Amino acid sequence: MQPVQTRYSTVDALQFPAAITLRVLLSGSQTNGSHAIFEDIVEPGVGPGRHIHHEQDETFFFLEGSFDFEIDGVLYHMGPGDISFVPRETVHAFKNVGATSGRLRYMFTPALKAKEMFRAFFAEQESGGLTPEAMEEIAKQHNQSFVGDPL
Repeated sequence: MQPVQTRYSTVDALQFPAAITLRVLLSGSQTNGSHAIFEDIVEPGVGPGRHIHHEQDETFFFLEGSFDFEIDGVLYHMGPGDISFVPRETVHAFKNVGATSGRLRYMFTPALKAKEMFRAFFAEQESGGLTPEAMEEIAKQHNQSFVGDPL
């Protein structure tokens, strides 16, 4: 495997209007599948439903803003500089509880098809059909499950 560098100004950005701007910082195809790194700029009051990654660990790096973060039913308040590790098969969710946009980065280990899953969510949104049912179906195709409401 070769070293990889990415430039923040040139990475893919997927816009989910009034919710999240997702940036693909490093994909599994660039790391021989070892990991993938993403960044979310999250609007106030926004976060995903509770979910599980069945085959991936996930590490979160909170960069800006104020977030509530639930792991296995325990609620944590996270801010800039905080880090959280979520082992595979663990229910989790986050929500921007601040008054302004928040920013976090997260890494999937191994990468598997995380980038492809987010692109499928984006494509479904672009076609006008990103419903909870569509999200669940896409997640299942990538060995993930939505298991509850957002925080």
